[in-house]
Amino acid sequence: MNQLQGPSDTQKLTPPAVKDPVAVTVATYLRHHKILKQRQGFNINTKEKQDFFRYKRCIRALLSDEYKKQQAKQPSLPVVADNAQAQRLFILMIQNQLIQPVKKLKTQEAKQKKAKVEKGVPCLESTTKAVLQPDEYFVWNFTPPNPYLVVYSLLGLVAIFTVILFPLWPFWMRIGVWYLSTGLLGLIGLFFALAIVRLIIYVFTLVFLPSQFWLFPRLFDDCGFFDSFVPLYAWEDPKGKGKKKKSKTASEQKQPPAVSSQSEKHTKVATKRATVEEVE
Repeated sequence: MNQLQGPSDTQKLTPPAVKDPVAVTVATYLRHHKILKQRQGFNINTKEKQDFFRYKRCIRALLSDEYKKQQAKQPSLPVVADNAQAQRLFILMIQNQLIQPVKKLKTQEAKQKKAKVEKGVPCLESTTKAVLQPDEYFVWNFTPPNPYLVVYSLLGLVAIFTVILFPLWPFWMRIGVWYLSTGLLGLIGLFFALAIVRLIIYVFTLVFLPSQFWLFPRLFDDCGFFDSFVPLYAWEDPKGKGKKKKSKTASEQKQPPAVSSQSEKHTKVATKRATVEEVE
């Protein structure tokens, strides 16, 4: 990455009345870019969490080959040929209040300012000037518009009017909706009944049997829908683990005598050989 001119490169924040469309286009492209390696921090001035990043990573994203490919497809993105042009675009985003400079506080500094310190979430403090140095931090003050927002809004209106006009539906559609809703309610009721039955069976086996029986043991596990019903049943034997440990310990305790018995055999064989040699 090209080095900046020096620490004197500062820009005062002067928000315009109307945001520059070029700045908005560039900010939309960079907002969730992977090169920025954005993290969440708690801004003690705004009292909310914001995504922040380093200045050098934003310049790196603007000078990347990925940006050039996107610019060729999207003419509204400006051409960025060198570090100076990338820096001008960055300044343009600052002037349009799309990004803001911040200072990353140390834990002790945050506590002195009576900020809420949360593990893994750095505390940030807004500053009035933007120093264009590689390791300076900036936060986003911009959320790209959702391109599907209009579509979702229209679908929501259609759904609302569809429900309101339910009495005007054809008879066969109303019957179909009734059967569908009744079937869904029946499935929900069946699920709760199954949960109660399996709990009753488990409590019964817990009181009267040495092992506990679970019907659909993975029913409430964090897994897929079909995996929740596999296996059909399972036995839970907490005492079996203890027996296994005891048997393992017992076998380990029996191993030393086995070694000693083998050494005794070798000793007997050696004594026998010595006796035979003496006789000869």
